[in-house]
Amino acid sequence: MRVIGKFLRIAACLLWLVAFAASAQTLTIERVQGAARAQPGQLRSQPALQRWSGTADELRLALPRDPGGYWLRLSVDHDLAANQRRVITLTGSRVYGGAIYFAPGARRGLRVGDDAQEDARLLRRGWALKLPQGWPRAEPAYLYLQPRMSMTLTAQVLGATDLQRQLDGDRRFALVAYAMMLLMTLTAAAFWLASRDSVYLYYAAYLVSISLYLLQMTGWLLLPAERWGQVQLRDVGAWVAATLSTIFQLCFTVRFLQLPRLAPRAATALRALVWANAVWLAVLLLATRQVYQYWYVGGNGLLLLTIPVVIYAAIAAWRRGAEYAGYYLLGWTPLMVFAGLLAAKTLGVGSASWAERGLVLAVVLESGVLMLALTQRAAERHRQTQWAQPSSS
Repeated sequence: MRVIGKFLRIAACLLWLVAFAASAQTLTIERVQGAARAQPGQLRSQPALQRWSGTADELRLALPRDPGGYWLRLSVDHDLAANQRRVITLTGSRVYGGAIYFAPGARRGLRVGDDAQEDARLLRRGWALKLPQGWPRAEPAYLYLQPRMSMTLTAQVLGATDLQRQLDGDRRFALVAYAMMLLMTLTAAAFWLASRDSVYLYYAAYLVSISLYLLQMTGWLLLPAERWGQVQLRDVGAWVAATLSTIFQLCFTVRFLQLPRLAPRAATALRALVWANAVWLAVLLLATRQVYQYWYVGGNGLLLLTIPVVIYAAIAAWRRGAEYAGYYLLGWTPLMVFAGLLAAKTLGVGSASWAERGLVLAVVLESGVLMLALTQRAAERHRQTQWAQPSSS
């Protein structure tokens, strides 16, 4: 009987696995050429220039730059009923502007915008495409894009409830992160007002800059579209905030680790990176229209170059007796790992879906660890000042 029972359990598991595999939805996306005013009937027979196929849980696309525009033709291998309330999501670190969407079977296109402007999504941009009439496998959906630069997207077919749960989770996570960073910014500013030590000023400026970057990239802070249009202005604002955060962090690193005294060559290298970032930022501000399409390549390249230099400087300072270098390495290393992953993902290398949330978590962790070190540093300086007062009298 035991043998029969084991056999039945194994058979049930195998049947469950087969049923699960059979029920897995396959999503196919094809890039086709067509005018912006093309209709689904005209696009159905167009040959595919690129094709991606995989499970609807997560399908990665690498789309080329084409200001002239092209269409994505999306299809599934079996029907989705309207009462399943599914949504197609296309998200990525670099997604730009609106699009034209034909739901399956629809005769009229719908202009859709970046859904991150309506819901806070942690550094993830993209479109949420509804399926009000379901999705018959014989009826493709179509999305018209005009990418100003190449971009890597992740396509998914999610339940509306699952999508809302993701958005709510991101919103709660972001609220906690911003509250903690605001508290640490105020603390760093208070230390600077009390001591006038530039190390606290640099760190407060870094926290303000990185907070502005995260607020813009999550869609919680929208700049008025006055000069370049909302999409371009949003990107430029985020790039400015990110570059300023790098500059202030490097200035803080030089002072906090006492690099001019302990590792002068590393200090020189970091100062050179500060100037390189400042020059590249000036190029963006003075020639936005000319460099907008490729500026991010240089910005992310400088970030990837900065990471090993900073780690080397911190290790060199730690080996030569820098008082708080251990704190710096503990806080900085996870941040640089996630920042590097996101920079590489933006350049089209890698597809770690958890890099965005990990970056926000690493920013909070790094800020907390370094604020602990700065608090100890401020307390130590205060004790030294008190001890020095009686002797001077």
